[in-house]
Amino acid sequence: MFELERVCAMKSFKRDHEKMNRSPRLVSAVIAAACCLFVIQTAVACQIPVFRYALERWASDKYDVVILHKHPLSEKDQSQVAAVQADSSRMNPVNANVRVVNVSNSDDPLMTKLWSDHGQSGQPIAAVLYPEQAEDISDRLAQVMPLAAMSRQELFDSPARTEIAKRLLAGESAVWIFVPCGHPEQDAQALATLKREIRVNEERLELPSDEELESDDVSIEATHIELRIAFSILTVDRDDPREQLLVNTLMRSESDLQSLDQPMAFPVLGRGRVLYALVGQGISTDTIAMASSFVAGPCSCQVKNLNPGFDLLLSVDWEEHLAGPKLSKELPDESAEPILLTIPPGR
Repeated sequence: MFELERVCAMKSFKRDHEKMNRSPRLVSAVIAAACCLFVIQTAVACQIPVFRYALERWASDKYDVVILHKHPLSEKDQSQVAAVQADSSRMNPVNANVRVVNVSNSDDPLMTKLWSDHGQSGQPIAAVLYPEQAEDISDRLAQVMPLAAMSRQELFDSPARTEIAKRLLAGESAVWIFVPCGHPEQDAQALATLKREIRVNEERLELPSDEELESDDVSIEATHIELRIAFSILTVDRDDPREQLLVNTLMRSESDLQSLDQPMAFPVLGRGRVLYALVGQGISTDTIAMASSFVAGPCSCQVKNLNPGFDLLLSVDWEEHLAGPKLSKELPDESAEPILLTIPPGR
């Protein structure tokens, strides 16, 4: 019931956004506010903070890495494709599927459009597509390039993505990716605001008590990742050649981001889930507090794809790192009997 109400509320906010012709970032922020509202209404459902539930239970959605060609692949191209496929297996469990599509034999409209838009040279191309679950991203294309120009080393991993995963596995509530625009004054002001406000929110927000966590089976001390409120900032240069896939993935996640010459900040939680972009003057006290409250609030909506955001392409064995006792419990099978929840005294 509550899940249905929450989805309807989110759809209602989206309809209101369309009527008012607002920025996607604003509607994302409003959706986050709606999530916080329903946290209050459904607080007994799950008191585990969103960031911790996401880390323990939300499996990463998979990207599609598609090699498109119309003519037979040359020996060199075949070698490149084999190397990419080998890398995806070697770096398993990277959240990506690699496949080869001959557009001459394909009736997939998306493949046909990709080739029509980017295959004019007739040479094979490589397209990185957002996960199908990222329904709010209308154009699934995250990055496209000639197959010959594709860097295998930077496809599945990069220094920034490795660092993000490291910090999340260390128990940080969220890592804020800060992308400067190149205008020193704007960048300095936005970064200073972000630094100040994440410290404020670290002090303002509180973890639920042991009683609220209902952790009778697993004590907080038994888990090897500390439960804490902690935020950090990772600055990523738009022109860093090692981070082009990461930058493109962020900048293409909303239709107008690439056209905006302003600093941006993206909160990332769980197993690399990006909530939405804060841009320019939108990097403010209120919006940072709203995102932080959502991240650290109780996980009233445990179904991953009913929450805002999309996943990054990362090469991380999350299950191995998270092996052992967990604070959260798996969602019951849909066919299972309803679970009766105990309301903690005084709530």
